[in-house]
Amino acid sequence: MKHLIIGCGSIGRRHLRNLQALGERDIHCLRRAPDLEFARVHQVNVITSPEAGLALQPDAVYVCTPTSLHLDGLKLAVAARAHVLMEKPFVPTRADLTIARSLLAGHERVFFIGYMLRYHAMLGQLRDIAASSTVGKIFSARFEFGSYLPNWHPEEDYRSSYAARVSMGGGVLNTISHELDLIQSFFGDPTEVYGIKKNFGRLGIEAEEVCEAAFGYPDKLVTCHLDYLQKDYDRTVRVIGESGTAAWDWATNRILVREQQKPAREILPQEKFDVNQLYVDELKDFLALARAGQARHALDAAHALRNTELLLAVHEAAATGCLIRI
Repeated sequence: MKHLIIGCGSIGRRHLRNLQALGERDIHCLRRAPDLEFARVHQVNVITSPEAGLALQPDAVYVCTPTSLHLDGLKLAVAARAHVLMEKPFVPTRADLTIARSLLAGHERVFFIGYMLRYHAMLGQLRDIAASSTVGKIFSARFEFGSYLPNWHPEEDYRSSYAARVSMGGGVLNTISHELDLIQSFFGDPTEVYGIKKNFGRLGIEAEEVCEAAFGYPDKLVTCHLDYLQKDYDRTVRVIGESGTAAWDWATNRILVREQQKPAREILPQEKFDVNQLYVDELKDFLALARAGQARHALDAAHALRNTELLLAVHEAAATGCLIRI
């Protein structure tokens, strides 16, 4: 297969390394300017225009640009009739979503949205617990993420990063949309959404630093917390059932199950956790789907559209102070 990576920042370089580790060699990178050193170090062909990218006739396109530029990458991929792996979130605005929906309607290749946490084994086990009768029928759940933005890429000025800038599709809600995907993965699509976003001026950025959202279902209420302010990386999921609770956290990578009138028990991972393996596993799936021409799958275009609708609903709820019904 011939691969074109659009955007060669940290995530683009990760996909490049993983493709090479999987034995792929026909790899090209679309960058803003020529970079002979990048091409030499990474053993790839660097091109500098969408026209050159289209002329390559790539089999697969990887959209790894800031969110505000995702639509441009999608247009190139669709014009090339290529399979697409796009980093999350899909697109940042309703106007972009309308255009993207139209583009994808006639695109018969594989589209894959890059929510790699779907491949986390312990989250998969927690999802199975929530779907079973282990802690009874689930009536509530809590998804949390916190991480100090200045620590993400210490060699860069975080204030100029896409994650910090509304104009580039940043902000903690867009940048950390994994939790919204996990909520959909665990429980399906909610029927109503409420959200609130805040910038307390702690980081000197224009985008929101903190977001809190609630998702209503006919039989449960799910809440989500996201922030750029916690000094130590924190990610947790807790499900609450009629007869107990089950909780996972990133730091220990264990699940703690508490059932009514029973001793608490731990579920431990079967093997040592490697975060890059999540990206490798999603890449393996994408390549297998592309080679099989299987356009329908768990992270396909239909899911990307629904996930973006949910994301935009939180933004709209925060902007209006109103409950949004989906």
